[in-house]
Amino acid sequence: MSRSPASPSLEIPSTPTTPTISTETPSSKVTTSEVIIRITNNGFEPKEVEITKGTKVTWVNESSKPSWPASAVHPTHRVYPSSGIEKCGTPEQAKIFDVCRGLNKGESWFFVFNEVGEWYYHDHLNPSFTGEIVVK
Repeated sequence: MSRSPASPSLEIPSTPTTPTISTETPSSKVTTSEVIIRITNNGFEPKEVEITKGTKVTWVNESSKPSWPASAVHPTHRVYPSSGIEKCGTPEQAKIFDVCRGLNKGESWFFVFNEVGEWYYHDHLNPSFTGEIVVK
């Protein structure tokens, strides 16, 4: 019996061999562990941010004047839980949403938000400058 030449075999891989490219656009809500808020001569930028619990928010003074970010309401700073201007200069200062002094140009300060809610804040040295941190 004569043999016919073997037909070439075609193997189909069980998994794709070409990379998958996603054409989806990223969500507008980005999960991050830190947010930067610039302090300008016109106020806070961005003025409102939405973050997740445990996010570090850093204020950087880029204005020509000192700025004192703190929890609302002026002048007591008591809106954020356990905060209050009377705690400035005490051992509790590190735990409150209050820088407790004016930041000069180029200085920064951060606070980690561990309480879920809508937290308004202001510049104690210029109370018309306000902002909001929404913690989910």
